[in-house]
Amino acid sequence: MVETGYENTTLARALLENLPGYSVEEILDDWDALSPKLMERWNLERGTMVEAFGRVRDEWIRDDFDGWLAPNALYPGVAEAVLAAQERADADVKIVTTKQGRFALAILAKMGGVVVEDEDMYSTTVSGIPKTDVLRTLGVDGNPRKIFVEDKLSTLEKVCKCDDLDDWELFLVDWGYNTAKERERAAANDRISVIGVDVFIELLRRG
Repeated sequence: MVETGYENTTLARALLENLPGYSVEEILDDWDALSPKLMERWNLERGTMVEAFGRVRDEWIRDDFDGWLAPNALYPGVAEAVLAAQERADADVKIVTTKQGRFALAILAKMGGVVVEDEDMYSTTVSGIPKTDVLRTLGVDGNPRKIFVEDKLSTLEKVCKCDDLDDWELFLVDWGYNTAKERERAAANDRISVIGVDVFIELLRRG
């Protein structure tokens, strides 16, 4: 449910203290409304939380980069699928992420043995450019397929609203940053296909 890093701390505390109204189900159902109430409950300010979270993370990265990387495991089969796609002569692999590019590159290389060139990594956090605009810059005329795989439904729904991106095939993976309700909503959208890791691997291996 977390979209901004500092929310991890308030979410963890709410679960640890077993606060009424903050069960896993209730959090999944309405985190956007519940999160500000925690900030008010504990007299917290967003700016302070963002600064503290970033400072602790940066100190951890500075002092123990490998230790910071270790919990950032890739989902099973993902690295192998990306490597297989990179080996294909008829495919180009681009990574579009909300993570800072240097962190994403390090995670892919260290945890999956996947080397991505800087020019193939697009960090929307660094650039401020939304994924929809990044997609407009990708793809080569004449390519038979443009495939966009995401784990966040709202991103795919934004793409669906852009008529000039109709040539992109959209896939929501059934793991990661989505809930059962969101997967049901995606399945009802004729632009979006919901896929598991086996299909994802096959998609990247063979297209």
